[in-house]
Amino acid sequence: MLLHCPRVQALFPQDRIRLEHDGPVWMHWTEHGGTLILKVGDLQFTELAGYEGESGLFLEVELTPGEDVVQEIEGFAAEHSLTLPPPASPPASECVIQPILAACHVPARKKFIFAEKSLLEARPGPAGSAVIAVKGEFRTCPVPCQEGDLVIHLTPGDLTRLLAHLRAWAK
Repeated sequence: MLLHCPRVQALFPQDRIRLEHDGPVWMHWTEHGGTLILKVGDLQFTELAGYEGESGLFLEVELTPGEDVVQEIEGFAAEHSLTLPPPASPPASECVIQPILAACHVPARKKFIFAEKSLLEARPGPAGSAVIAVKGEFRTCPVPCQEGDLVIHLTPGDLTRLLAHLRAWAK
């Protein structure tokens, strides 16, 4: 499944690293060995200066046109045997889950930045979108890599909750 992201940013002030995409990009939703993965590639590195905020991944996911997004979500859920709750169930105003892993590859610095304990918070965003933030204790290790990207690994249950919220917000 592909969902359009008008904004993607990864900020790591401790390493003075910012990854972002110049303009809108697609988030790829897939499965590998039972783990469900959200991935955004082709992120560009810039040195982060003057930012004192939290480390994390910050995304805006477009949920329009609503009918198309709902169809994408329901098709993806069915393909991966994820049972979404009935559409009539009203979701909370935000969805909070704990990813298995949240990480970024930073080729310009030959670094892998990751958090094994983080929280993903999703909530309705401006004008038919959802805002997703993943914050936690990110660590860094040296790894040669080719592509600047971000990945979020989720359990089937957590992804089902996130998809149910996105579907409800898209309606």
